[in-house]
Amino acid sequence: MASPGKKSRGGGKGRGRSTRSSVLSPQGKRIGNDSGLPAGALLIFGGLSLLVLLWGFFLFLGWLGSILFSGNSRFDLQQVEARSDGVLPEAMLVEWAGVEDGSNLFDLDLPEIRERLESNAIIRKAVLRRQLPDSLLITVNERVPLARLGQVEGRMNWLVDEEGVILQKSFQHKHLPFLLGVTDPLMLGTDISEGRAESALNYLAVLRDMPAIKRELLAVQVIGLGNPDYLDWRLRDGRRLELPRDSDPKDVLEEASRILYEAQAKRLPQRAFNLRPDGPNKIGAMN
Repeated sequence: MASPGKKSRGGGKGRGRSTRSSVLSPQGKRIGNDSGLPAGALLIFGGLSLLVLLWGFFLFLGWLGSILFSGNSRFDLQQVEARSDGVLPEAMLVEWAGVEDGSNLFDLDLPEIRERLESNAIIRKAVLRRQLPDSLLITVNERVPLARLGQVEGRMNWLVDEEGVILQKSFQHKHLPFLLGVTDPLMLGTDISEGRAESALNYLAVLRDMPAIKRELLAVQVIGLGNPDYLDWRLRDGRRLELPRDSDPKDVLEEASRILYEAQAKRLPQRAFNLRPDGPNKIGAMN
């Protein structure tokens, strides 16, 4: 009888030990972890908390900026000063800027105002600057006409600048060369710099910066654009030049001015000069 009892107590102890060891088992540890917050949840909570803090900080900065700047009547616009390097009057520039009286300086969208000004074909570049506490300064660079365009030379012609932007129509500016044979649509603000007129505009930009004595020798009245290989220059004194489209404009015009000077000095009867690569007056040709 005693032996079975011992086995029974031993078996009870065995079951007790099994129960205690299950608490310390790896499975028991997993159950303990599942009852807390996962690591990912802690990261998400921390990230959201940081976003809320940042959002609140930016709201505070916006409120502070409104109090100190955009909401401060001390910075209400009292004066708009506009300057141009050309002929545009100040009143017109202020009107084109479209700035309302009493606007706060820090509420003005300067890039938008600049785009509004530069949308006018005659304005090449506009620069805006706030002058505290209550003034706005506008400075513009105007496009300068370099040549005339149109169906017939001598009437109301379009004006075009060196970048190929059509500026306006005018009865004036008869002193500017007339580009004959432009096939691009002609309207205000059109860019013709990549059409037939491209090489002619490059030549005229170089001519404009040459010394006065050379500009007088090369005083051009009409530039014919019809031939794809060369430009037909008709000078005011009746002489004509054939200039290559694809050569360096500065080199060609320097050579042309030299040839014309020698012809004038020697009183040569020649009235036409071919400076194309295969012409008798090409650059480097022997006289």
